[in-house]
Amino acid sequence: MKLPFYKIFSSLENWTAIFLEGFLVYYQVVVMTCSPPQNLSYSGFESGEDIYQDKIPYPCHEPYYKIVPAVDSGQPLSGTFTNSTQAIWKGRERSGKIPQCSPVCGQPATPIDQDQGAHGASKAKLGNFPWQALTIIYGRGGGALLGDRWILTAAHTIYPKDSFFQKSQSVNVFLGHIDIEEIIRLGAYSVRRVIVHPDYRPEEANNFEGDIALLELESSVPLSPNLLPICLPDNETFYSSGLMGYISGFGMEGGRLVNQLKYVSLPVAEREACEAWLLEKNRTEVFSSNMFCAGDRTIKQDACQGDSGGVFAVWDNTTEHWVATGIVSWGIDCSKGYGFYTKVLNYMNWLKSIMAGEA
Repeated sequence: MKLPFYKIFSSLENWTAIFLEGFLVYYQVVVMTCSPPQNLSYSGFESGEDIYQDKIPYPCHEPYYKIVPAVDSGQPLSGTFTNSTQAIWKGRERSGKIPQCSPVCGQPATPIDQDQGAHGASKAKLGNFPWQALTIIYGRGGGALLGDRWILTAAHTIYPKDSFFQKSQSVNVFLGHIDIEEIIRLGAYSVRRVIVHPDYRPEEANNFEGDIALLELESSVPLSPNLLPICLPDNETFYSSGLMGYISGFGMEGGRLVNQLKYVSLPVAEREACEAWLLEKNRTEVFSSNMFCAGDRTIKQDACQGDSGGVFAVWDNTTEHWVATGIVSWGIDCSKGYGFYTKVLNYMNWLKSIMAGEA
């Protein structure tokens, strides 16, 4: 006759006794421990005793970062990991892959009043364009922070369309302020790599095809209300005729370099109007499908020398963030017609491969 299955708990050295199929079996309960959970950059976690079924939260440094799934995890993460029977930390989707803290883009703490800047340049307030970079290579240029360690800029700020400037030159990047003296006082960020798009041809003076580049910084920058990244485009609606965008920079105004960050608002122009204008001016510059134009011939405002590499920023009403749809590339004089911009959307595969470390 089989005896019933039941447990007898002993207080001696965590030993447990049970009757199993008529036999008295003793075994010792061992508390399983895990290795300490992996820490994340820009996050902190609170751990208990690192034992079985213990839980740890993985909070990112909000509002500058948000938690995103680990690569190939397949499901969103709650940000909480539980100690498992395999002695590893697992998330809600039962994966041991650690989530990442991703920078939040396109959401300045001090957004601009989008009704301003329609007639003439305006002085930016601290935090209006927290992605704005100042580059000093062969002179002033612009750029925009992507993530927390990449600068998007124009290739011609690195290799100008002038054979006189083809010698090696240091690349200086400044971030985090709207005043020239203050942004330089904060110090330059060290650049680890300079990556210029392979289609760019500095020897072809009238061809700005591939006028896009990335600067990888030596280390991640400390995000703050005055230092935040901008988002990248994902669809063609950002290039609709009449859509308003904003360009900002430390370039020329009235024949002089400005001491404070300025910005103007410009509409995306119809491609046919810009082509007709170039013909009218007897210009031979290449205006390819990898470029778009912006401006209004009746309004005297535009980017100018020193603004090159800065971005054309458009507000996305759907996601409620700012998107870098273009890069200040080339034009004819300043404030005398249309300006021409690198179409960032057409280079998204290249940008993603570079920033993901695949190229």
